[in-house]
Amino acid sequence: MRVLWLSHFVPYPPTGHGALQRSYHLLAQTASRHETHLVATMGAGAFDEAGLAAAHEALGRLCASVTLVPLAPSAGRERLRRPALAARSLVSGQSYWDHLFWHREAASAVGALVRRGAVDVAHVDIVFLRPYLRLLGRTPVVLNHHNVESHLLHRRAQAAGRLGRSYFGAQARMTERAEIEVARRVAHNVVVSDLDGERLRALTGATEVTTVRNGVDLDFFRSSSRPAPGPARLVWAGGMDWFPNGDAIRWLATELWPALAADGAGRQVDVVGRNPPAEIVELAARDPRVRVHGFVDDVRPYLERATAYLCPIRVGGGTRLKVLDALAMRIPLVGTTIGVEGLGLRDGAEYLRADSVPEFVRAVRRLEEEPALGAALVDAGRAHVEAQYGWDRIGSELAAVHEAAARAVPTGAARATAGARG
Repeated sequence: MRVLWLSHFVPYPPTGHGALQRSYHLLAQTASRHETHLVATMGAGAFDEAGLAAAHEALGRLCASVTLVPLAPSAGRERLRRPALAARSLVSGQSYWDHLFWHREAASAVGALVRRGAVDVAHVDIVFLRPYLRLLGRTPVVLNHHNVESHLLHRRAQAAGRLGRSYFGAQARMTERAEIEVARRVAHNVVVSDLDGERLRALTGATEVTTVRNGVDLDFFRSSSRPAPGPARLVWAGGMDWFPNGDAIRWLATELWPALAADGAGRQVDVVGRNPPAEIVELAARDPRVRVHGFVDDVRPYLERATAYLCPIRVGGGTRLKVLDALAMRIPLVGTTIGVEGLGLRDGAEYLRADSVPEFVRAVRRLEEEPALGAALVDAGRAHVEAQYGWDRIGSELAAVHEAAARAVPTGAARATAGARG
């Protein structure tokens, strides 16, 4: 079978942000089973010249062909595009991201693969790539949903100020219409959790929806040691230019950390990930117990020395891969209900739930005072990810979806591609 994998970012390196990890590992699993052709767009500045060459080489070892398309020639040009794209979105009725990820070179690569008969099924990695669907003819489409994007945008609108609420509310409604239009007609929809599956079915009426969970590299994220007892060394890891993560770290900087520091003077926190917001950078400049590390090639050393992983996410959907990484590394997890939704974790068994500042303080204090609790949590957490979240198992689940879509009569895919607008 021949698979076209169409992505809105370059799925490399495998230790990057959550959606990147998911896409890389599922792409690798797909390419190990079928002839796979990757077409991916990328933002300006995503890679330097050496990094781009490394990505192309690594992905080329997996895939039959690799096409990587920059969305703009420079970061400056990309910034200049954004106001025009936002205005075009409001005029066209299609979301900002539909316009952002459209590129003629990527469209040309997709069209060429289809015309030469190199595609039996197309894996489209996000609903915002729907303008490309019209190029696919009768090719069956499997649409991946990292989140139910309209649900995430509605949450973002609720958390924003007046102008942001208006803008993101409009984007949520456009995205909702796109999800309804496309999800019911593609050959199959893939979601990352049963909860997102319920949301997508309720919104769109789609019947062909399968959960293919996020996973973790169980060999890469492995630790047998635990830090010595004492004041907590806390850690957060994740790119902070994604709104839910940025919101979480602002909450950490402005409310959680002051309460945690007041409750225990010896505590420290490491914040790891790209684009940390000003609030946490300024806090680190004032308080040496707060360390902001930015993007790192390997997060494991920071996880290895942590006594607790904080997940203070208040907005979002999907599932958090960094949570799975922490559980695999045997780190006690303290997280919000939203932060762990869809992962099947039980409060007091695999993690400690905390949805308010006092609850975070109490949970961290419990881990300091009750070593046996931490030991039980990490044993149960590692067992949970081993049983449910290895990439080999998850790759088999996605392969079954691709194969079923390729066997199906592609009438739904044909209607979806005919209805999509570029």
